[in-house]
Amino acid sequence: MLVAACGKQSMPSFVEPVMENVTAIKGQDVEFKCQIFKLGKHMVAFARADTPPRLIAFNEKVFRQRHKYEIRQTMKDNEWILVVKNVEENDIGGYSCQLNTDPVLSKTGYLRIRVPPYVARTTAAVVEVREGQNVTLTCRAFGDPPPTVVWRRQDRQIIRFNGVTGYGATVFNGSDLTIIKVSRKHMSEYICVASNGVPPDESWTVKLHVTFEPTVVPQAEIVQVALGSQISLVCNAEAWPRPLMKWGKDGQEIFNSSTFSFSNEVSGKYRSTHILTIKSVSKNEFGTYRCIAINDNGEHFADIVVKEGSLTYNKFAAMFIEGSGYPDHDSDDDDDDDDDNDSDDDDNNGNTIDNNDYNNNHSIISSYKLENSSDSMRKSAETFQIEPYSGRFLSTHSSQYRKGVHVDNDNDYTDCNSDNNHDILFMFLIACCTLLVIGLFYVLLNARK
Repeated sequence: MLVAACGKQSMPSFVEPVMENVTAIKGQDVEFKCQIFKLGKHMVAFARADTPPRLIAFNEKVFRQRHKYEIRQTMKDNEWILVVKNVEENDIGGYSCQLNTDPVLSKTGYLRIRVPPYVARTTAAVVEVREGQNVTLTCRAFGDPPPTVVWRRQDRQIIRFNGVTGYGATVFNGSDLTIIKVSRKHMSEYICVASNGVPPDESWTVKLHVTFEPTVVPQAEIVQVALGSQISLVCNAEAWPRPLMKWGKDGQEIFNSSTFSFSNEVSGKYRSTHILTIKSVSKNEFGTYRCIAINDNGEHFADIVVKEGSLTYNKFAAMFIEGSGYPDHDSDDDDDDDDDNDSDDDDNNGNTIDNNDYNNNHSIISSYKLENSSDSMRKSAETFQIEPYSGRFLSTHSSQYRKGVHVDNDNDYTDCNSDNNHDILFMFLIACCTLLVIGLFYVLLNARK
């Protein structure tokens, strides 16, 4: 507080408006104006209205934080201005203009800062949860005014709130995003965006990792291959963390050598393809091969039997295409709503048929589990004879290669030429029906005449 000066002086007064409240954006400069009527020989002071008050300036002299505060004066209007520079959160509060009268006259204005939103860095950037459990992603955002928070997936897929088939939305409003019965399909980057009308908005990314034990599916369970050929055995795996893949034959682990080589290919967030290549098949390479996927949550294996014989291919398994020799996989990034649009084809029994490639020196052989098919499908299955080291396959439907055979479930063989006989009979019946209709039309026309 200021001590009143001695001597008789007329009493000054404030001219309204004085020391008005100020709202500013962080980083701006603000002014508090204090206009005085009949100041005379009285003095003016500015102070922080704390407990106790902290003197900032007396008349034109600044006592503290000269980089922060400045005093301006217009003698004509007897107006004193306190400038607070580059305002921050710790500048929020009251500022007083005081006159050394008796008693002291004082007016107080308050500074409010509109703070852009910011996300506390204590918010987890990576969250790991076991498949089937519940998980909550939290985004702690602050600012003035208090910000609103919106969640979305980085891949813009629907956020499923209850399992993979539960209700969902592309955005979620709120600081805490809870997912019930989390699935591997939920694995993604989730972005929370905080906004309060004060630019700029702030975003924070949380990576959700869903851990689960591996599952392995062979591209083919039985492979027939000619001696001297190069063949690749393929196992498709789903796992998180990504699995360690081991290969074995007849109970013995296989390592890189002049006979065997390994390769891996990652597709999506948790799917991977693992390939064992036998560079030149000899009789020693026939037998049962096992691919084993291992991670912290468990392990899983699948067996592939390699037999001697001509390279065979079932039309229901996939199609050979000249190219990379690697199988196509659906992306595990897609939302469940897009599952029906996957690039793989489905047969009538709901079995997924992968699209595989075949190139000149590299065959990936797929087989289809006909035991899961209907009798009619089994009886209509075709076997294509593939020429080793060639990008062609010989189809029973090819007019160029009519020596193929149909295979039924009883291993009986029927010459493909019977198809031609059926086609001729069918065309003959159509022709007869057409002539009959024309004849009836002619009879009816004559009857009217």
